[in-house]
Amino acid sequence: MSKLWATFASLLQLQLLIVTVAQAPDLPEGFPKCKRDANFDKCLVDAVNVAIQLLKPGNKEFGIPPLEPLTVKKLVIDAGNAPITLRQTLKNVKVHDMISTSKIQRYRTDLNKHLIICDSKTDRIEMIGDYEMSGRILLLPITGTGRANITLVNTKIEHRLIGEPYEKDGVKYMRLKEYRVSFDPKRVYLKFENLFNDKTLSEGMNRFLNENWEVVFNELKVGYAKSFGIIFRELSNKLFEKVPFDSIFLS
Repeated sequence: MSKLWATFASLLQLQLLIVTVAQAPDLPEGFPKCKRDANFDKCLVDAVNVAIQLLKPGNKEFGIPPLEPLTVKKLVIDAGNAPITLRQTLKNVKVHDMISTSKIQRYRTDLNKHLIICDSKTDRIEMIGDYEMSGRILLLPITGTGRANITLVNTKIEHRLIGEPYEKDGVKYMRLKEYRVSFDPKRVYLKFENLFNDKTLSEGMNRFLNENWEVVFNELKVGYAKSFGIIFRELSNKLFEKVPFDSIFLS
């Protein structure tokens, strides 16, 4: 009798597992899938380029907001080393063109270690919002509040997704514990209205910032990368934490 009950319990557990997998959400409609074989990384390039465009309007089922433009409530950027010591806060930011002008170029994956690295190129990233800023740039004091426009042109981006596996109802999932981003733009345009609360001084400082954009952005880009890494991790996990690992990456 005990063997019969043990067999029954095992069958019941298997049936529950099958039902759980069957009921788990799949990737959004239209998302291509890739099999884990020799062409996996190449397949991912094409698949993700399709997927990110499908997500531009957002996806209510997965709780993903519209991505074009992407709304960011707050970005805090700190640069604390000479020649730039600066605190920059951006609020109510709209990020334009980041999705529509992005193309994934290459993937390097190691799913046994839950590591995904990809390179992308984005023609234009335009951030428009309200700013507060104070500090020093190349020994010059800078302060102001108002509207800001920060635009990155022809930007190479490395995305490094570091995941960890976990189980839910006996099914394997993956969540991202880190999403590291590095930006390498060909050009950055900076516009901060109302610096020093003086039109003439503001125009002069904006001219100075754009003439020295490489020095300025090189000191700030780590802060931007950290902020966008957090945003990208939260958005990515809305998919990873709802869709089983083997339903995303086919075995």
